[in-house]
Amino acid sequence: MEQPKIVVNTTMSKEDYRKFLYIATFRRNKVIIPLLVLISLIGSIIISLESGNLNYIMLIISWILLFALAIIVVIFRVEMRNAQRIKTDKTGTFDSINTLKFYDDRLVMENKELKSTGELKYSQFYALMETKDYFIFYLTMNQASLIRKKDVDDLNSFKEFLVEKFGNKYKSI
Repeated sequence: MEQPKIVVNTTMSKEDYRKFLYIATFRRNKVIIPLLVLISLIGSIIISLESGNLNYIMLIISWILLFALAIIVVIFRVEMRNAQRIKTDKTGTFDSINTLKFYDDRLVMENKELKSTGELKYSQFYALMETKDYFIFYLTMNQASLIRKKDVDDLNSFKEFLVEKFGNKYKSI
């Protein structure tokens, strides 16, 4: 029977999930911050033109306030999504051990506690993103699984393996 090249036992805590949501919101999509800046600028131009001529002080103040409001709204949505996920987690997803077995051509995922097993070829993944603390495996654009770096024994060889297997789907953010 074929032996896996690498085996990783990892878990995802509620705090890991919260961090993941912020990464997915602000870091995965590089357009979100410039988009918020642009939208708040357009709003501030409209506000500053109310007086009939362009008031630069009003423009700058309203731009800062609208941008801050936009960031607060996004953070509020992330926190609400996190609270909803934690509240509705009946399966025990958090803190259960996920065993990931990396073979030459595929990844096998097992969770004994949840009695689940899955197998995917590397080509079936949408993307793989590396952050300071995680490797995030995107199964689709909106569905992901993560490995905490602190759960990986030999981080350098693991990263080399992933870069080789995922090629242009691998991105460090």
